[in-house]
Amino acid sequence: MDDLHDEVREAVAGHGRVHAVRIVRQRLPVLSPAQALRYVSALPHGDAPADLVALAVEELVGPFDEGLAVRTVRPGAPER
Repeated sequence: MDDLHDEVREAVAGHGRVHAVRIVRQRLPVLSPAQALRYVSALPHGDAPADLVALAVEELVGPFDEGLAVRTVRPGAPER
């Protein structure tokens, strides 16, 4: 998410909001044009709206594969 936010902030500063909205729509097609504009408009002043960030996380972050998780043989506890 930080990479996307940095890219969008740079695009707004260098090329304007319309260019930044295009970037967001390419990376997050789940967002409508109005949502992408709201997302882009909020970033230079702070964080993007939480509801849109939640949609972005669902789109950009894949599901957790429990098969790749680390499991311990016994629970960690301090030795005595």
